[in-house]
Parts: sequence; structure tokens; C-alpha cells
Amino acid sequence: MQSCPYRKIRPLGEGSMGDVHLCVDVQQRRLVVVKWLRAELHEGSQAAVRFRREAELMAGANFPGVIKVEEWGLDEFGRTWMAMEFVDGLMPSAVIGPGDCWSVHRLLAGVGQGLDDLHGLGVVHRDLKPENVLLRSSVDGWEPVIIDLGIAKWLAQETATASGSVFGTPHYMSPEQCRDTKHVGPATDRYAVAVIIFELLAGRRPFEGRTIPELLRQHLESPVPELQIPKRVRSGAIRDTAAKATYPSPNLDAFMRKAMAKEPRLRFGSGREMATEFERAAKADGLWEVPDPSDMTPLFPALTHPMAEIIIDGESRQRFDVRHGPLVLGRHESCQVVLGSPRLSRLHACVYLHRGRVWAADLHSQNGTLFQGRALQPGVPMPFPPGGQTAVFTLYNRNIAVRLCTTTGP
Repeated sequence: MQSCPYRKIRPLGEGSMGDVHLCVDVQQRRLVVVKWLRAELHEGSQAAVRFRREAELMAGANFPGVIKVEEWGLDEFGRTWMAMEFVDGLMPSAVIGPGDCWSVHRLLAGVGQGLDDLHGLGVVHRDLKPENVLLRSSVDGWEPVIIDLGIAKWLAQETATASGSVFGTPHYMSPEQCRDTKHVGPATDRYAVAVIIFELLAGRRPFEGRTIPELLRQHLESPVPELQIPKRVRSGAIRDTAAKATYPSPNLDAFMRKAMAKEPRLRFGSGREMATEFERAAKADGLWEVPDPSDMTPLFPALTHPMAEIIIDGESRQRFDVRHGPLVLGRHESCQVVLGSPRLSRLHACVYLHRGRVWAADLHSQNGTLFQGRALQPGVPMPFPPGGQTAVFTLYNRNIAVRLCTTTGP
């Protein structure tokens, strides 16, 4: 298996079993997400073997609501890695306001279907939470995607059980997961989804213990509280009054009690069933409001200057549309901007688009990168100046200007 062919741009997360980075694929001019196991989990360890088994299983799957696993391998340090597609999106709470039942249903339908697909493969996520779901742009607005498959987290299951520690995120853990992290199934994931949609609807989580033991006890013993969905104005904001009135929601409350039942067998049997029953309950409570298509704004502002013009020694050399993928600057022939200098790293710096803005990043180069006269720290990208201004990279002793412009500009 080949070494990891992707170059790190910035870290996305770190856990007990490994770390995750946003990376660039120079050959195909795209962004990818790569997860590495920790160095101490060597190739022959049980953790690495299971990691590869899960990666192989997911690499053969292609589910619309689940991040796609593309390949895996070993790097030059013997670390097992797995590459996944990059999803440019926002967390649900940044898009869905309290009481927006139509949008909550859309999220539930997408995430529920994604979980049904995973469960059909025999895969249980075990650590579903809002941070593991992103909303990405689609033709009709947005669609939800489960972005963290929790594969590395699954490997900690035996260790967590043996040490008596908690495996999962306590606010979203099912009662059976609180009791025994080993014996969980699809109903565990659906419980976590129910907690997520409770939080989106009510603007608060159902259980808020001051300590982890108290929080786990609430999941195990406390009844599911009423939603108390705050009334909304047309913009979706909570009414700004001294007494924030709430909508009566008896049908949705009954839905939540079943979705978060203490016994797994008493919950809904699938994500599809959950979505169907949620829609029925929201309509019965009079809280189903389909938005006007004209009110559905894009997740990110349109890029007004999508073309990157490369200027070297005062001469315009090339133009690239940054919407079509990142640009890598360096001395290797695979770079989009090839610079013949032995002092430069083969893959030195990068220009890429994320959440409607253009960013500059150093790719852990040997001699460093200056951007607008400031040192770019590896793993800490800087945004391009707004308004299509020209920005200057200094790669060791080479100055490269990058001007963002419109497709029809000079």
C-alpha cells in the first residue's frame, strides 16, 4: 500500500486514537480529509487491523448522506491513514433556527437515511453529535452529511470499557451506552439523532447535568422533558420579549418520548420511520411551514472574484478558477504553479477556497512562506484580502503575486 500522497493544510481535530487534517491532492486538484492513527498503533496492532477493516468496508460504499471513504494506506512512518472526501459546509445550528420544523425534518430525513445505510452494512457510529454533521450546498439549498464516521473512536471501545471511562459524548449518549459501551446497536445512533433534533427545535439540550455522572443518570432515569419550542418571527429568530412564549407541541413531545425511550426496542425502528413520524407530528401540531424558495439563501456568499491570476516578475503567467480546486505552488512538476528554485519545497504553499473565502496556506515547507509580508505558520492558513486585491507570496527568495479577479476582468 502506498504512502499517503496528500499534503497537510491544517488540522481539523485530534483524539485519543489519531488526528484528522484538511489536505490537498495536487494531482487531482482537490481538497481531501485524511485521518491518521497515532504512531504507537503500529501496523500489526489490533487497532490498526480494525481501522483498515472498517476503511475497506466503507471504501466500497457510496451513500449520499455519509462522507465517502476513498482509500487508505501506510505512510513512511508506519502510520495507518484513511482519506475521505472534503465537505465544505456549516453546522446545523448555524442554518436551522429553533422551531424550524421543516428544516429539522430535512436534516432528520438525510441523516436518518445515512444511518440506515450504515446500519445495513453492520456499522454503528456510536458517537453521533452536531459536530459530526455538516450541511453542504445543494441544488435546492442544502443537504446534511455525516462527516465523521467515528472509525478511530470505535477502536477505543475495549479500552474505555476496561478502564471504566466514558466512550461517546455524554450529552448525546443513549441509556444503554451509559450502562455498557460494548453492547450498543442502531437504536443507539437513532437516540443520538433524537437528542440533536430536540436541541435544534428547542434551542437547548434535553439533559444538562452539572457533572458527567449526573448527566448519565438523567439519560438513564429522567423522563424526556417537553420541548417548549420558542415562538419565531418570519426571519426565524426567537421573539425578543420579556416572556418568550412557546408553541404547544403535544404530538412532537410524544414523538420525542418514543425517539428517546429508555429501552432501545421501544424506539423507532429506522431513520426513515423517524422522519415520517416527525413530519406527521409537526403537521398535527401546526408547526409545519414550508419556506418560500426565494427566502432560501445560499450557505455561503457568491465569490465575486473567482479567478486567481498568477504574476511572476511583473508578468501575468496563468489564470485559475479557484472554484475548480486548490492551487499548489512549488518546484514539483505536479504543482499548478511550478517554480524552478532548488530552495523551494516540492510542494511549498497552497491557495484554496473554503466557505466562500480564498485562503493561503504553507504546506509545511522547509524554508517557510511569507504572505503579505507575514510568516505563514504551518497549519494556520490566512485569508486573502477582500475586494480582489493583489496578494504577494514570498517563497524563500521568490515573490509571486496572486490577483483575484472576475472571469471577464483584465
